Amino acid sequence: MRKSVIKSMIWGSLAVMLVSLLIVTIVFFYTVKTGFEAETYKDMGDFISHVKPITQMSLDFSTSRMMKLFDESMQQFSHYNKYNLLITTQNGEIVWSDVDILPSQARPHIMSAIGKLGGKATIHSSNLLSGIYPGRTITVGEIVSSEFGKDSWMIFCTKKVPSPSGQYMKLLLEILIMELAALLFMAIFLYFFSRNITSPLHKINMALKTFAKGDFKSRVAYSSANELGELALNVNNMADSLENFEKIRSSFISDVSHELRTPMTSISGFVEGIIDGTIPPEESDKYLKIVLSETKRLSRIVNDLLKVSRIESGKQALTRTDFDISELSKIVLLNFEKEITDKNIDVSFEFQTDRCIVNADRDAYTQVLINLIHNAVKFTPQNGYIVLKIEESDDKCLFTVENSGQGIDKEKINFVWERFYKTDDSRSSDKSGVGLGLYIVKRIIDAHDEKITVQSTPGKCTRFVFTIALS
Repeated sequence: MRKSVIKSMIWGSLAVMLVSLLIVTIVFFYTVKTGFEAETYKDMGDFISHVKPITQMSLDFSTSRMMKLFDESMQQFSHYNKYNLLITTQNGEIVWSDVDILPSQARPHIMSAIGKLGGKATIHSSNLLSGIYPGRTITVGEIVSSEFGKDSWMIFCTKKVPSPSGQYMKLLLEILIMELAALLFMAIFLYFFSRNITSPLHKINMALKTFAKGDFKSRVAYSSANELGELALNVNNMADSLENFEKIRSSFISDVSHELRTPMTSISGFVEGIIDGTIPPEESDKYLKIVLSETKRLSRIVNDLLKVSRIESGKQALTRTDFDISELSKIVLLNFEKEITDKNIDVSFEFQTDRCIVNADRDAYTQVLINLIHNAVKFTPQNGYIVLKIEESDDKCLFTVENSGQGIDKEKINFVWERFYKTDDSRSSDKSGVGLGLYIVKRIIDAHDEKITVQSTPGKCTRFVFTIALS
């Protein structure tokens, strides 16, 4: 597969180059050829312009002395120029020629040339007098008329030019050789250039194949400051995310299995004990309360899972209303009165005003407060403290939940918003959840286009601050 890609790139590029070079060669060759002939026609026209005055005088004054002067002048022109010169009458008779021509043989060709000249003042033509001058030629013909109404003479200036099999073909061959050399160089260049492209692509492709098999440990060993380097980096980042997600998934299955199995085992054991008489009737109420507690714990876990499902499916619609966030926080706090009392936690309020009216989904922010305060109560040590603080800034309410405790390590603080993430891997201090509370909080606040931040001082305290729009 890799070789076919390289070959396709090379052959495709070479084909485009070959066609382009052929087009350039044809255009260049045609331009050189026509440019050369155009320049030659111009020089020949200039030559005739020098010949024409003496020819005009000889036509007007055909004396022996004038004709002698005319002959000498034509010989001079012919000697110092590279053109063949032929002057004839309009009847095809040769007036002057720089080469020996048999009139009988030349007359048909001359009359044909005169016919092509016709009434035109000047003509440019190829092989016009090929019967007189063998080989490939170009000719410029011009009529010289007498000013006294006498006959006209025809001036034909002819030059031999290279045939296509001559100088032009040599030039074309030289161009083609240079083009072939350029193509060979380009083929070598494209081969190594394409290898630089396809090699990292091959590595990326092999890595993706391993990902498809469920192995997310493979990484692309390629780093460069270009698009392929960025692609390789993104693939490696994706692998990190997939590997982390796989670990979270496995951990989640293990955690959920453990969390569900533990209360279910307790419930099953206590109920069986009551039914079969192992637990005395006078102690039934005690163990039924434990069963109720475990049932509520199961309910909380299932409710959290259902909330995550609704959030991720986009089915949780927001119903914004005006309500007092300070009053709501006090109501939520009452739900944890027993735990707070048992741990002798000092709870304090730092509210700027007695009432702080905000606009948001009351039920959603109730869940936010429940989760944050529940975490605060759970991780606050015996005789610790919790602070609820409300500040108003511009059009926002800043709500802070702070609690004393071990805090969160700096390297773990960025992961607290992820699903199923629990900062305490040993599960020693967090036995009542599966790491969904803060994930739900973050998604609810994001849905309101608000922000939440976390700050923690290990060994001292943790502080969560979220915003909510004022009414």
